[in-house]
Amino acid sequence: MKVSALNKKKGFTLIELMVVIAILAALASIGYGPIIDHMNDGDRQKASSNLKSLHTVLQGFKTDQGSYPCDSTAERLQEEKPDLNFGALTGDNANAYFRQVYYSPSNVSEKPFFAKVSCNGLVVAQEGDEKLANGAALSRGENAMAYVMRKNSEDPAIKDGVSKSNAPLAICGIYPNAAPYSGDQLAFDGTSFRGHAFMLSCDGSVKDLERDLEEDEQSDGDKYIMTAGKSLFPETKKGRSTADGYLVLSPEK
Repeated sequence: MKVSALNKKKGFTLIELMVVIAILAALASIGYGPIIDHMNDGDRQKASSNLKSLHTVLQGFKTDQGSYPCDSTAERLQEEKPDLNFGALTGDNANAYFRQVYYSPSNVSEKPFFAKVSCNGLVVAQEGDEKLANGAALSRGENAMAYVMRKNSEDPAIKDGVSKSNAPLAICGIYPNAAPYSGDQLAFDGTSFRGHAFMLSCDGSVKDLERDLEEDEQSDGDKYIMTAGKSLFPETKKGRSTADGYLVLSPEK
């Protein structure tokens, strides 16, 4: 009995399988970046939106206290309301200074401090639980926003609130650091937002810093730095940089 040609070929040869696998691998590598980038769109939009909400919170505090949260407002609040305990109000992380807003008469939520980040030990995957009393306000992992402050000109141990309307006020996407960053000597998280970071200015505007950042050659793609010649901070009337007068406090790790 003769076997028909159709029955002889029952499957793929090894070479054909290798070709198919190579094609699939190539398609996957081409599509992976855009797919992940699209998946992060919602996270980036949420971070930008929450920064705008945070501006409303901080402006309300400034109206009540005459300044954005700083060392002097912390001292005054503790004297005026010693019975309240939301946690530390000063230190080397943003959470401490942001806690001062809970002394305000307005009902402030923990939600504006949320952004979905996972970088270098700092993980913020869910919005705050709204538990504030007994030192629980903005606990570790409930804040993803860095806070910008001024160096006190007379005492470097004192941190002041920013004052210029075109100065940055908060940043989302900082690479967590135990000590405050000085001026533009910043590192940014390259993983959570895939090269994006967001800056809130005192005037309420939010800027995507993607074009101002470049990958740190000494990292594995998880860290970005400011592009040479770029600055987040306003210049003097004579065009001189003021960056060395600012501090940027990371969220608590």
